[in-house]
Amino acid sequence: MTYLLSISIGPVQEFIAAARKTADLYAGSTLLSRVVREAVGAIETRGGAEFVFPADTGSDGANKILVRVPSNPSEYAAVAKAAATAFLKAEFGRVTGRLTAYLVPERADAQLEHFLEFYAAWVEEKDDYAADRQKVEKLLAGRKALREFESFSQHDENDVPKSPLDPAFACVFRLEKGRKIPDELQKRLGLKDSEYLDAISLLKREWGRTEVGKVPDTHQLAHWAKFPEEQEPPQDPEREGDSRPAYAYYAILVADGDNMGAKLEALEQSGGMQAHQNFSRALDAFATKARHIVTEHDGFAVYTGGDDVLALLPLTRALACAEALRDAFGKQTEGCTLSAGLAIVHYREPLSTSLGQARAAEKVAKRVDGKDALCVALHTRGGSPLEVGGHWPLAAQLQFWQGKPLPRGLPYELRELAREWPAGFEPQVLSAEARRIAARKSDAEGQKLSAEDLVQMSFASAEALENFAKMLILARFLSGEGDRA
Repeated sequence: MTYLLSISIGPVQEFIAAARKTADLYAGSTLLSRVVREAVGAIETRGGAEFVFPADTGSDGANKILVRVPSNPSEYAAVAKAAATAFLKAEFGRVTGRLTAYLVPERADAQLEHFLEFYAAWVEEKDDYAADRQKVEKLLAGRKALREFESFSQHDENDVPKSPLDPAFACVFRLEKGRKIPDELQKRLGLKDSEYLDAISLLKREWGRTEVGKVPDTHQLAHWAKFPEEQEPPQDPEREGDSRPAYAYYAILVADGDNMGAKLEALEQSGGMQAHQNFSRALDAFATKARHIVTEHDGFAVYTGGDDVLALLPLTRALACAEALRDAFGKQTEGCTLSAGLAIVHYREPLSTSLGQARAAEKVAKRVDGKDALCVALHTRGGSPLEVGGHWPLAAQLQFWQGKPLPRGLPYELRELAREWPAGFEPQVLSAEARRIAARKSDAEGQKLSAEDLVQMSFASAEALENFAKMLILARFLSGEGDRA
C-alpha cells in the first residue's frame, strides 16, 4: 500500500519578517528554503518516495512538501523533521563558532530545538488522487489548528531580557552586569544596545553577514530611484555612519496567485497526480523567472516560492516590475492570475512595520471582486496612509501619469476640490473646473500638461475626482518627484 504524505514547515512570514536589516530579511528567506530542502533531501535519501510538490527536489520552493511514500509515513515525517532541526543547529554552530565565549549554549540549543513548526498528515491512497489529496490537506489543516502547549526551559531564570525580534525567546548572549551586551561583542557584530538577539535571530544576522552576499539596504533602494547607476548613496553629514539617499522612499512588493486551490482541484480532476506535478514544475519555473524579473528592474527578490513573491524595489521601476511579474505568472501557469500589494515606504521606517504595510496592501488587492488586482499604498512619515486599489489596468493608469510633468500641488488641489464640491452640480462642470485648475498649475510651475492630458480629466462624480487625485499623488511618488529625503 502507498500513502500520500503532506508536510508543512514554519513559521514562514513571522520568521522572514522578524528582521531589523534587509540582510536579516533575506537570510530568513534563504534559511527557510534550505530547511525545506534538507527535509526533502532526507525523504529522498530514505528512498521509495515520489514527490508531487516540489516536483523538482532541487528547487527552492515553498514551505510545503507533498509526497507519495510506499510505507511508514510517520517515519518519513520523522526523518524530515530531524534533518530540518539538525540543519539549523549545524548552521548555528558553524556561523557562530567564533562567538562561543559570548553565548549561553544550553539556551541556544533549547531555542533551536523548539523553533520549527513542523506538521505532517497522511492518508492511505484509494486510487483517486484528487480525493486523497483533499483529504490529506484537510487533515493537515486540522493538525495545524491544534495548539501545542509544550513548555521548555530556556535557562533564563535570572531575568534575562527577551529578544526584540522574537519576544518568545530570551537573549542568547552572556550579559554583563546591568544586562549589558559586552562592548567588544557589540562592535564585532554591529549590535545596538537593545539588540538582545535570540539564537534564531543571531543565526539570521550572522548568515546574512557571511553567507548570502551583498544585500541592498533601504538607503540604497531609495537612492536608486534617482541614481540607479550609483551603488552607494553619499554619507549623511548630519548622521555619522549613516547615508543620505537622493530620495526618501522605496517600494515593497508582495504578490500571490489567485484561487490556486480551485485551479489545482480542477487539474487533479482531469489529470490526477501527473497534472499536479506538472503544475508544480510551472510554479518552480515562475519562481526562477520572478527572481530574474526583479533583478532586471534593479530590485532585490527576498522570496520567490511557488506563487508567492516578496521583493524590494526602487520606486521608479516598481510598477513595471509588478506588471512583468503578473504577465509572467499568467504565461507560466496557463492563465492563472496574480494579485499584488505595493507599499511605498520611507527608508528610515522599521523594516517590520513596512513589511506589514505591504502585506496589508496585498490583502486589499485580494478583496477586489474577481481578484487579478493591484493595490498601491503610500505611507509617508507622519502622514495618513493613502491607497488606491483595483484591477491591473490601474497599473497602466499610474504609469501613464508617472511619466507626466505633474505640478507638485496639483493632486492636492484636485483632492480639495472633490471634497468641497457641492452635491447636485452637473459632472461636466466638475470636470471643467478640474481642467482649469490643472491648466493654471501647469502654467504657474512651468510643467506643461498637454491638451490630451487635460482631456483625460473627465469625472462622473466628486468621488471619482478624489480617487483620481489620490492616483496622481501616488504617480508623483512613483516618478521620484514626491517628498525628498
